[in-house]
Amino acid sequence: MTEEKQTIDKEKALELKNEGNKLVKEKRYAQATEFYTKAIECDPENSILYSNRAFTNLKLDNFQSSLNDAKRAIELDNNNLKAYHRRAMSYIGLLEFRKAKKDLAIVLKFKPNELTAKNALSICDKVIQKENFEKAISGGDSSKVDLCETLNISSFDANSDLINYTGKKLEFEQVTSDSGSPAGVRVKNMTQEFVSYMVEEIFLKGKYLPKAYVAAIISHANHLFMQENSVVELDNREDPKTRISVCGDTHGQFYDVLNIFKSFGKVGGSNVYLFNGDFVDRGSWSCEVAILFYALKIVYPKHIYLNRGNHETNSMNKVYGFEDECKYKYSQRIFDLFSQSFESLPLATIINGSYLVVHGGLPSDMSATVDDMKKIDRFKQPPREGTFMELLWADPQLQNGFGPSPRGLSNAFGPDITRAFLQKNNLKRIFRSHEVRQGGYEFEHENQLITVFSAPNYCDTERNLGAIIHVMPGNESEKKSSIDEDLIIETFTASPHPDIKPMAYSNGGLGF
Repeated sequence: MTEEKQTIDKEKALELKNEGNKLVKEKRYAQATEFYTKAIECDPENSILYSNRAFTNLKLDNFQSSLNDAKRAIELDNNNLKAYHRRAMSYIGLLEFRKAKKDLAIVLKFKPNELTAKNALSICDKVIQKENFEKAISGGDSSKVDLCETLNISSFDANSDLINYTGKKLEFEQVTSDSGSPAGVRVKNMTQEFVSYMVEEIFLKGKYLPKAYVAAIISHANHLFMQENSVVELDNREDPKTRISVCGDTHGQFYDVLNIFKSFGKVGGSNVYLFNGDFVDRGSWSCEVAILFYALKIVYPKHIYLNRGNHETNSMNKVYGFEDECKYKYSQRIFDLFSQSFESLPLATIINGSYLVVHGGLPSDMSATVDDMKKIDRFKQPPREGTFMELLWADPQLQNGFGPSPRGLSNAFGPDITRAFLQKNNLKRIFRSHEVRQGGYEFEHENQLITVFSAPNYCDTERNLGAIIHVMPGNESEKKSSIDEDLIIETFTASPHPDIKPMAYSNGGLGF
């Protein structure tokens, strides 16, 4: 290559980089990634370009891609401090906290007051400390105390928030074991009237329930989740008036959740809702969303169902804000109760024997069946590999077969994998969530799979629609899908909300 050609290419790369930087300022990260990629093609030895693309990949949750870019940036320039920082954040996204610590130490050596690095290091230390503690006390025994099922509600009696509470009252039943020990709590008088009061007079006014109320609601809802199978089965084929509505990620976007119920009907009666995971983290009303869903589960146990998502896990909650939000609005103890209740959530749902609803995607074990999913011991944090984890994390890809996920966790699976799984299990389609779709939903894999996402204008930046899938066999509506006449798919825009940014309660944020 001539020197003149090199100069021209570098100038072109600089122009492309600047365009990418403009898009980053507008928070249009996917488009910015494309410009950085074109810039790298023009100037493949430029460390800054890889570091910039690592940043946008972090914003898109493509942690493996971000890690690869950060590593390449450091290879080209081992003084690129931003690349070390972004490699650390990539490791955190991949749940490799010990590796992240090493890079954070480098960043803080040269920038000791870097807030995001200090906060990230604190999170890494807490996770590692907790892992070490749990290993030490278990002695290899995975047994643990179930906080929800041993909750003693009287332990909250002296709390000032309960003493000073003047709103509508809840009454509790303290369940005891045969030996007389506390064995969880049931709410005796949860009603739709209380739920409406809680939303309108407490949550919408920026207030909080007493911690005793939240603890009781979690314990009661957890008991209901525990009674459900790992794969729940719903059916409305014999009841054409009943509508089963499937929502994707809602991510703490409380005002959009309220809009779903306002637009498509409240829970109860002929309306059955299934929320397909990731109802916490990111958005700054995750507590309100989770408490609302749990309260509705107590009032209408056969009309609202929750699948577990990859964000209903401890590692995600530490990074993406839910734990910090719980501690700010309530307490560490309330988060710990939520954490264990997430372990009771089902992993998937079958609707009408035809539709598998799962948060992420399909397992890499080609022999795995729905029956195998039913046998998973779900009452724990998901492992780093295997079917349990893949149901929460996997994504579809255009190519046949399996491929690496840009997230770095789980796998990507192709149309042939979806087809084989449906045929083996005598299913019609798969509904999944886990990824933003600009139109709110998308038919994929030769229309065998539908991605549905229900957090419009995700994180106040993505400008996407939200969507909901109604399963209504034999419906005569003009809105029914042209691809599947048993489905009606509707979209909606974001609702106005108070000027509180995503992850507002997180300790300074982690920079991605």
